[in-house]
Amino acid sequence: LDIISRPNIINAIRFSFEQALLSSLLATVIGSIASLGLLVLGFRGAKTLRSLSIVPFMAPPMVVVVGFTSLFGERGWITSIFPQLRFLGEGFWGIIAAHVFYNIPLSLNFTYSSLVSIPREIIDSISLYSSGKIKFVFRKIIIPYILPALLSSFTLTFIYCFTSFAIPLSIGGVKYSTLEVYIYYYYKLMMMPHKAAAIAFIQYLILLLVVFLFTFFHGRTYAPPIGYTHYKLSVPKSFRVLLYLFTILVFLYLYVPLFSIIYTALYNPYTGEIGLHGFYRILSLRYDPGLGTELAVVYFNTLYYALMTAFLSIVLCSIIVYFGSGVIDAVYVSLLAISPLTLSLGLLRAYSYYLPPPILIILAHTYAAIPLVTRVLRIGFERIGRIYVDAARVLGEKGFTLYTRVIYPLMKPSYLVALSLALVVSLGEFGATFFLSTNKTITLAVAIYVYRGVRDWQASGAAATLLLLLTSFILLSLSRKMERWL
Repeated sequence: LDIISRPNIINAIRFSFEQALLSSLLATVIGSIASLGLLVLGFRGAKTLRSLSIVPFMAPPMVVVVGFTSLFGERGWITSIFPQLRFLGEGFWGIIAAHVFYNIPLSLNFTYSSLVSIPREIIDSISLYSSGKIKFVFRKIIIPYILPALLSSFTLTFIYCFTSFAIPLSIGGVKYSTLEVYIYYYYKLMMMPHKAAAIAFIQYLILLLVVFLFTFFHGRTYAPPIGYTHYKLSVPKSFRVLLYLFTILVFLYLYVPLFSIIYTALYNPYTGEIGLHGFYRILSLRYDPGLGTELAVVYFNTLYYALMTAFLSIVLCSIIVYFGSGVIDAVYVSLLAISPLTLSLGLLRAYSYYLPPPILIILAHTYAAIPLVTRVLRIGFERIGRIYVDAARVLGEKGFTLYTRVIYPLMKPSYLVALSLALVVSLGEFGATFFLSTNKTITLAVAIYVYRGVRDWQASGAAATLLLLLTSFILLSLSRKMERWL
């Protein structure tokens, strides 16, 4: 109980709440309005933009840090023109800006899914009111349908922001530290594991309440039916133009930071020259004194962890999905309430004497991937026609044979999406990897942070560009298939 009375921990709790509440509110409002813009845009444009929103949402945290600092940091190309905007690249508002960037796609997709679940006959009747009673339509029809989705996305965004580590650590600094950052400080820097465990427990209790609220709201969220079709919402012309402009600005906000990473990779702020020094350094594969290991080892670790994470999460989640919804909900709730650093702390305290760091990192990555993989496989399993499974059982198929010969072929698209998401989660995971790794076990995401620490901005930008290209390729190659699970 002594830890709760410390002023720095009280401030960390207050700051964690403040930044999570403000980030969640802004992301939910902006994302929900943008989802209306997609609905007004219509079928073709909505599907394309919604698919593109996957990349910012799944972007590795350190890639986002590099993107925002390249825009709004001390040497950012926007702040070089408008120095008044530097507050968006550091401190409190820098954290808020990055968190809002991350979670706009979450709110957008939650709200859009609820909007397209509105029965078609109600949508057709909206056009009768849109000429003069648009406020009535929103108050009596649209808002009641999307309210559970808004509350659900708000609480889930709050969880993500409350447990954020990479962004407060890199952008906020010591003054703006969340509880997650203090777990790292007390365990790794101050060598006080019991204090770190106490902070982790406090955070877990707070998150448990928020996770309960999320499951309550999410269970009441309207979901689109199987085989649903997109439609175009008719609204007055002036309102439609405003929604178009707003949606364009939102997607510029989501993609300009990602494209600006290339600027960081090429521009040398010390000489003012454009060059490929950063790419030469990260592609040399030789020993890098800044990292304390060979870059070939970094790439091997990154890919090895990702492949093992994908394998383990697919196997575990297949078992979870196959053996009942009660187990699924229990696993989903318990994992959301445990932050990456809390889990890493537990793994170190329980297994550091028995398991090497690579195994601990793979276990932490698997934990991070399980909620997404479970969601995808559960939806895929629920969409299988029960007639096929029942017919197979009548013909004598059961157990493992039933799963491999009947269920798996019908769920193959779900497995492909789940595999891709598990790979992307592992490739970009930073908090647990940074907490558990040594020089010989770091990944490309940790290397970005190290390069920033030694102020080699080009190398950090080049590493971020490489990681972004890899994750974007995986996501965009399956973006159409992923849309049905968003």
